[in-house]
Parts: sequence; structure tokens; C-alpha cells
Amino acid sequence: MSPTERGRGLPRAAAAWAAGVLAGLVALPVAASGRLPDRLATHWGGSGTPDSAMPLGAVVAFPALVWSVVLVVVALSVRWTGGRVPATATLLSVGVGLLGAQASIVRANLDRSDWHDAGGVGLGVVLTLAAAVAAAALGGHLVRGRR
Repeated sequence: MSPTERGRGLPRAAAAWAAGVLAGLVALPVAASGRLPDRLATHWGGSGTPDSAMPLGAVVAFPALVWSVVLVVVALSVRWTGGRVPATATLLSVGVGLLGAQASIVRANLDRSDWHDAGGVGLGVVLTLAAAVAAAALGGHLVRGRR
């Protein structure tokens, strides 16, 4: 496989990852919507209790919007600088982070009648941060290995 052929695989993989993350961000809360309260706890205070909430539509739209902005910024960065290592690490880590946060929010609100009763997200946050750091390291390794 020539370097040019190898280089084409990276944008395809990035596009597949981008679409998969977006689908996951939307599908997680939508799939569980029948088991979620009208408003979902989306922020927890230092004591571990929920202190802010959003309706389901916002829980779906907000991370999808954040992900879309990240995709545009990364695409422009690659176009202007050619920096594939930071771009790949960013896409992997931010995607994992957003999916982990979305999963934590859905899990905390699952089968609750009111957002005030949502469970904690402490372990989910720790696991998500660890997975995001690992994903960034993996992204850097994958791209460096393709050179």
C-alpha cells in the first residue's frame, strides 16, 4: 500500500467515527426516552446532587451541536496546518468524552420520575475522563504508526 493510499484511509475512518459519535449522542437518550423524566438532570454540584436540568430535546441537541463545532474546527485545522496527529487525538478523545457524558446523564436519569431524583455521575465521570485520555493517546499512536 502506497503512502497516498494509506493517507486516504484516515479521512474515511474520521468520517465514520464522526458519524458514529453523532449517532450515539442522539440514539442514547432517544432510545431510553420512555424511561426518562420530562427534564433530565444535566449538571451535578460538588455534593453530587443534581442542580440543573434540560428537556430531552436539549439533551440530544446540545452535545450534537458541540460535536459538530469540534468537527468543523478540526477539519479547518487539518486543512490549514496538516496536523493529523492532534486532529485524530482530538476527534477520538472528544468523541469518547461526549459519548461518556451522554451515557452518564442517561444512566443517572433512567427510571427516575423527576430530575431532582437523578443518581450520581461520579464514577461515570472518572471512567469517561480515563477513556478520553486513553483515546487521545491511541489517536496519536495510530497516526504516528501510519507514517
